[in-house]
Amino acid sequence: MKKLLKRLPLLIIPVLIYVLVVYVNDIFNVFHYDNIRQTSASGNENYIKTRYVIENPDKFNAFILGSSRVANLPKDGLPSELNGDMLSWYNMTYPMGCPKDNLETIKTFLKNGVDVKYVVMGIDEISMYRKYEENAGDLIYKQYQEYEASPIRFFYSYLKVKPDFKVLKESLSQTTSNREETRLFYDYGVEMPNLDVKCPEKDAEMVGSLGCGYYGGSESIDAIKELVILCQENGIELKIFTSPVLESTYREAVSKGYLDFLSDVAGVTDFYNFSGLNEYTTDMRFYFDASHYKPYVGLQIEKCLFDSKKESDVAVFGAYITESNVNELIARLEDECK
Repeated sequence: MKKLLKRLPLLIIPVLIYVLVVYVNDIFNVFHYDNIRQTSASGNENYIKTRYVIENPDKFNAFILGSSRVANLPKDGLPSELNGDMLSWYNMTYPMGCPKDNLETIKTFLKNGVDVKYVVMGIDEISMYRKYEENAGDLIYKQYQEYEASPIRFFYSYLKVKPDFKVLKESLSQTTSNREETRLFYDYGVEMPNLDVKCPEKDAEMVGSLGCGYYGGSESIDAIKELVILCQENGIELKIFTSPVLESTYREAVSKGYLDFLSDVAGVTDFYNFSGLNEYTTDMRFYFDASHYKPYVGLQIEKCLFDSKKESDVAVFGAYITESNVNELIARLEDECK
């Protein structure tokens, strides 16, 4: 027994050193949620942002939700007040964010005393197939609610991550530019490229599509419906819109049920439609890649969302879609793809 006690430090010390290195390395920034480091790795933005907002419940009262695409909705086109109340916006964009994730985020805010007055949610082809459980099983996408359910299990999953010494070096050598990026993250939740609202001029070649598939109603549609009811019950202004998906990705999505998804969405709520083949989605210069439109397009989206006039003509970019005109929209979108 005495020999074991003497050797115990020899066993414990390496473990403690390993844990310390993993903590400092913190590839996903979960241990540094209140002061993230800018590195080449992707942080868990769902956890970081949600915890940041609920620990500062009076800082923001208006939120943008959705996948990483909504990062390109710039502050420039957002309203500054609602019914006499000043609005303070925060962009909750997190990679692969699905409607169920977004619903749980708002429920967590309300439970923790955040005064939510306005919610804008972007949906897209990711929304039609991505599920909460898929995100919960991935360290980049794991939701704050998984931390709430079991903090020990949550952090243990990150302590098991093998250190990446390239990221560690980046973490320990933050530049002035890095610190400015971090400031912006806590100010509005985005990165520098998400702020450039100039009209793109350089031509670019259309890139390939992203794979997807619609498995029918259930989780995403139910989550959107529940979010609509939750906002109504709490006096929250809610606007839902479809992201203008790049043509290559859009055609792939349509072939796998995207229009069925839009029809199902119209069955539970009205929304603004930016999907289809239009001047933006058919021109690669308006996109960073096959997934993300540029902030200039985001600004055009905001002009439609916050215009007092709701355009019901389904041919218009940003048409207001309801159960009464969704069939007309679907027919038009089907014709476009022929």
